[in-house]
Amino acid sequence: MKLQHKAWALVLAIVGFASLGAMFGARHIVADSFSQLETERASREGERARRLLHQQLIGLSSTVKDYAQWVEAVRFVQGQAPAFMDENFDESNMGYLRISELMVFDKRGALKASITLNADGELGTVPAERASRYFESIAPMVADASGQTTLQTYQAEAGQLEMLAAAPIRDPDKPGDSPHGAILMVRHFDDVERQRFSEVLMVPVTLSFDAPNHHGTTDAHLVPAEDSRDELHAVVQDAEGRAVVELVLRLDRDLERVGSALAWNGMVLAVAGGLLASVLLVVLLDHLILRRLQRLLGEVQGITERGPTAAGQVAVEGQDELSRLGEGVNELLARVRSDAQHQQDAHERQEALQIQLMQSQKTEALGRLTGGIAHDFNNSLAAITGWVRLAAEDVGPDHPSQEALQQALKAARYADGLMRQLLAFGRQSAPKLRRLRWSSLIEDTRQMVASGLTRDCELTVDCALDDDEVDADPTQLQQVLVNLLINAADAMKGNGRIELALNALVLPTDPDLPPPPGVSALEPGRYIVLSVRDHGPGIAAEHLDRVFEPFFTTKPKGRGTGLGLSVAQGIMARHQGAIGLVSGADGTCFYLYLPASRRDEAIAPVTSPGEPAKGRQLLFVDDDQSVRHAWSALLERKGWHVTRSRDGEEAWAQFSQTGKRWDVVLTDQSMPRLDGVGLALRIHATPSPPPVVLMSGHVDEVSPEHLKTLFTAVLHKPVDAAELDRVLQGVVQKSDVVTRPA
Repeated sequence: MKLQHKAWALVLAIVGFASLGAMFGARHIVADSFSQLETERASREGERARRLLHQQLIGLSSTVKDYAQWVEAVRFVQGQAPAFMDENFDESNMGYLRISELMVFDKRGALKASITLNADGELGTVPAERASRYFESIAPMVADASGQTTLQTYQAEAGQLEMLAAAPIRDPDKPGDSPHGAILMVRHFDDVERQRFSEVLMVPVTLSFDAPNHHGTTDAHLVPAEDSRDELHAVVQDAEGRAVVELVLRLDRDLERVGSALAWNGMVLAVAGGLLASVLLVVLLDHLILRRLQRLLGEVQGITERGPTAAGQVAVEGQDELSRLGEGVNELLARVRSDAQHQQDAHERQEALQIQLMQSQKTEALGRLTGGIAHDFNNSLAAITGWVRLAAEDVGPDHPSQEALQQALKAARYADGLMRQLLAFGRQSAPKLRRLRWSSLIEDTRQMVASGLTRDCELTVDCALDDDEVDADPTQLQQVLVNLLINAADAMKGNGRIELALNALVLPTDPDLPPPPGVSALEPGRYIVLSVRDHGPGIAAEHLDRVFEPFFTTKPKGRGTGLGLSVAQGIMARHQGAIGLVSGADGTCFYLYLPASRRDEAIAPVTSPGEPAKGRQLLFVDDDQSVRHAWSALLERKGWHVTRSRDGEEAWAQFSQTGKRWDVVLTDQSMPRLDGVGLALRIHATPSPPPVVLMSGHVDEVSPEHLKTLFTAVLHKPVDAAELDRVLQGVVQKSDVVTRPA
């Protein structure tokens, strides 16, 4: 065999073996990598499923704790409140709270009451034998004198998963009191719950009771089910660490299929590259090496020492075979030099492209990171801004901390600007006096208390004068009036007539007449007087001198704090007014004295820009608790009547079930269960829908069509308090103009 043929065979064999090794090695590495990714993804899905299930158990536990801390619950187990169960656990409330079974035990273990809600929505009772088994689980909790022990666990019953949550019944007014019994709530994880659970996970879920934890591990494990799917078994344990059931999630093998396809593509590329390399090497050996071998024997050492780029040409003499070989060597040297230069240029271009690719990846990663944290960041920034603004309003302009708070607001605005740039890149305070009319404030307050604060009482208003303007803080003044109305309703046990009368009084009065009650400390001048009269049994004579004392109350325990009248007296004093009292067997009458308005231009009217929201009903929807509390407080200080909702579903329930007339709905976009667009679609489907304002850090997630058709105004979080109030006022005023009859 010729040397040329031997070289060809050697090259083909070496390149063939190398290609096969690379081919199978690449397939093994890629397949293993994607298989590992599939396993890790399954583990995360299992942990997420167990965490979501545990969150439902925690929510059930919070519900049972709330009911166990009621005074009415203590009275019920003591036999003093027989209507407790009927008033709190009807079909609607049981369905809303998703409670399947509810049992109330006294401290001796006797079942006081039980309720079950079957699949048809009908109520029944829990069998005594089943209730006694449940009490065995909660007996240690009732026996704990500290009352700190609770129960939250899972159990399997008749092929069904049950969530159990129990809490001791304790008197909230007696922290050291031992438990009077216990409340146990059971939620059946039936097909409806499982379907809801699957929708939240976005993965089909079933339950396996036959052999929970049959793999002997508390972690999740995969079980092949079919060619395109795996079953993930996530073990659910009870409070004592015993396996109760396995959550079975059906997962697609998307990553494994992608990895297999990439592996086969890699094998094909390896084979093609090997063949191409073999052909190139054979050509190079044949045309560049073998024919020059004899010619280069004498000069190889020199070329090796100096290097191919530094060596000169091989000497060529004559026209024989050796001459042609020498020319070939010279040609090879020239090509080597050229290839080296091209390789260096290509390496420099590759490095430049690599730098550009890394920069592009960094840019993409920053955009994803920014989009991912924008919602939470904006919520936190909005809450910080709200609380700081509240603090700035509370401390007053002359407070030493005012400058620090203003600097904090300035920093928050700067952070807001930075976030907007990143999003684009990635994709006992003094009253705040207002000039207002007593009659308007009375009407607003009457509408507010009509929702049930005064129960079944009838309110009548007699306004005997036209000029009833005063300079007052409308929020504080309304607080005084609401307190007096509630006291009057309580005095008449929620049934009777409350009379409000508005008159004028000029001090000093005729010295021959008895002075009106409560005016002894007032300065001379004209006063607007509002009287609030009830027809209850009156206040006992021995209590008349103490009604304005802090914490003094004649109401039963749990019905009052004794602070209402003392707060009302302080508010009236800060307004340079007073509060008087007359009580007898035919009822009690309180008199509120306020100086008539001075018509001072420095005091803006309550209807001027900045306070048109007085008496307006606003439904505020946001899933972040700190944002809800901070901005609700700010809006309430602007005069809005704010109702808070945690998500779209809760807001829709309040919108459709409370019967209120809402002036505006302010909603976030990204929320669990029902987002802002879904809520707006439901509201617009109702007759005469109120305007809906979107305030979100993810406005770009909403289509332009929805932004135009569903929302009257759109605000990007975080929002300046003044801007938010201005937008809401403008929306309400525009709505009033549209709906005002011609």
